[in-house]
Amino acid sequence: MEQLIRQKLHDRYQIESLLGRQTGRRTFLARDLQTESPVVIKLLLFGPDFTWDDLKLFEREAETLRSLDHPAIPRYFDSFEVATELGQGFALVQSYIEARSLREWVECGCTFSETELKEIATQLLEVLEYLHNRQPSVIHRDIKPSNILLRNRSGNSPGPQYRTKLVN
Repeated sequence: MEQLIRQKLHDRYQIESLLGRQTGRRTFLARDLQTESPVVIKLLLFGPDFTWDDLKLFEREAETLRSLDHPAIPRYFDSFEVATELGQGFALVQSYIEARSLREWVECGCTFSETELKEIATQLLEVLEYLHNRQPSVIHRDIKPSNILLRNRSGNSPGPQYRTKLVN
């Protein structure tokens, strides 16, 4: 992954650091050189573990994200084909949310009051209601603590945001 750090993708996005890694996929923090804003770039790379179903799901995620407009869901900005030192593939660019996951909060020993837990659950349900009321409905396939981002634990507003793995 080190070989992609500081590289520019699509003549616009400068990769800064690796955020996550899954089989055939990498997620990076990057800087949009046109807006100077941080963004997240998800790369789907063609490799020995690549399947055509991976590409179909990746394209569906990009198309679904493009159609969503909710303040708790990262915004879609761009998608494109890429050729990198790691191989060829596709990139999806979305807004970056500076936050820690619920999993990270719990692992560092943080606890939540009953009020905070109810607020997190209520906000999660509001997002799910938004997704399920779309035509066609959008199903979030991967709700788990590592995909729920909490901006700040100070005050009484945990402020959840959501990483996305969406399908129609």
